[in-house]
Amino acid sequence: MWTAMIVDDEPIIRFGIKASVDWAREGIRIVADCANGAEALEQLEEEPVDILITDIKMPVLDGLALTKQALAKHPRMKVVLVSSHNDFEYVREGLKLGVTDYILKHTLEPEELLQVLRRCKDQLEKESPAGGGRRSGEEDRTLARKRYEGELKQHLLQKSEGLPEGGYPDWLDGDFLGAVILLNKVHSIEEQEGYLHKSVLLEQMMEHLYENEPEGIAVQTGENELLFLMPKPPQGAAWEADASGSRLRGLASKLEEDGAGSVTIGYTAGSGAGAIREAYALGRKAADRGFFEGSGIYAYDAGRDLEREGSRLPGLYQEQADDGEEKLAAAIAEWRRDWSKGGCPPLRLKEEASRVLSVLFKRQVDPYTLVESFDRLFKSETLGELCDTLQASVAELRKARPSGGFEGPGAVHPIDKSLDYIRTHYLEPMTLQQVADYVHVSKNYFSILFKKVTGENFIDYVIKLRVQRAKELLAGSELKVYEVAEQSGFGDVKYFSKLFKKITGRSPVDYRELEGEVSDEG
Repeated sequence: MWTAMIVDDEPIIRFGIKASVDWAREGIRIVADCANGAEALEQLEEEPVDILITDIKMPVLDGLALTKQALAKHPRMKVVLVSSHNDFEYVREGLKLGVTDYILKHTLEPEELLQVLRRCKDQLEKESPAGGGRRSGEEDRTLARKRYEGELKQHLLQKSEGLPEGGYPDWLDGDFLGAVILLNKVHSIEEQEGYLHKSVLLEQMMEHLYENEPEGIAVQTGENELLFLMPKPPQGAAWEADASGSRLRGLASKLEEDGAGSVTIGYTAGSGAGAIREAYALGRKAADRGFFEGSGIYAYDAGRDLEREGSRLPGLYQEQADDGEEKLAAAIAEWRRDWSKGGCPPLRLKEEASRVLSVLFKRQVDPYTLVESFDRLFKSETLGELCDTLQASVAELRKARPSGGFEGPGAVHPIDKSLDYIRTHYLEPMTLQQVADYVHVSKNYFSILFKKVTGENFIDYVIKLRVQRAKELLAGSELKVYEVAEQSGFGDVKYFSKLFKKITGRSPVDYRELEGEVSDEG
């Protein structure tokens, strides 16, 4: 069994990581959880671990200093950094030190953590002498591919000059094809099937790419995006865009046939490992054509890089914003016609559409209603979808405007409604999605709004209520600890005891004894 240590100065994060995975089933034993790097180093002196999961920013000794010292003494250890959205400079530094992977703490899903842990285990098993015997040629190729994937990911993230010697296959010294592959309808997939299904589709895409182009290298570069590099065709084979496009069309068809999903691909040719980053950037620009022309296979065309002038949406109808939906529809239709052939990055058009909503409604509806509308705009995958979403959002916000958002007479703020629901049902199993559905807003919007209004994350708030109930039962009843756990909404007494101690500083038994002493003195 492999061993692991979790290091984070926030007890709730440590608890969340531990509670997200069935560690025993994965063959991993957590030997310790620590509040800072110094505490972790002391523990590592007593009992080294195979997998170290550590926050970056911590008091006393931060995660990067811990990583550096831990890997110096235990070079085979696999380190996973836990970062926030604004920690990417630190993540780059960590990758240079040799960390295996990183996860984002505030968007962490159990399946994502599970995938990272399994990658760590795979590497440990490959490197472990206990694995024994000579590896097969296929195993050697798989191990080399994993190493190349890791080096490529670091190269793209670090913005370094090139890949390290031995960090890429020989064919990358010559001509290669760089393809950016986008999984279409990713947000619909996630909403309808869940995060797990989307992750499975991306994994299937990588598997199918390797089955059809075994020499290639694939790396995930976004939530719905892969970069795939493959060598130039054999001697004498054509290297024109048409030939490459045909090759990629075959790959795309194979992906769809095998159930890995519909894709849009943008591609370009490159030469030498130093051209990888440029190939990625140009492939991404080519893939952006799908926003205007629909899903397909697109070669990079330098002539399309020149941004042309076109109508600016706010100027088309801002002065006539209150003149009715017909003029709005006409304005959006004109804007759509102007940009239907491209000539502008999709991100800029999404920002322009968002500015329209901001100008029209920022002082008339609740700002977090706008946030949800912005989110829908930025998830648009085509120009048509963006225009339709913009028109629908304006119509929805106009309906909300007379009542002043959530502040109108008799209106019930969704967070007030959710708090009533949570206080009534917090002892029952409860999820963020469940409560968001109850108040009829999206999960993402509800999460943002809940934190803004209450100052706490949803799960933190629910846990606080449950711990408070546990305190009352410990102080005012003779229930056994496992019964207190059950009646406080915690299904596992071990997790309950650990969490209770992290939050209160005392075990349930100690808390009960202390409360009994206080009661006797009173």
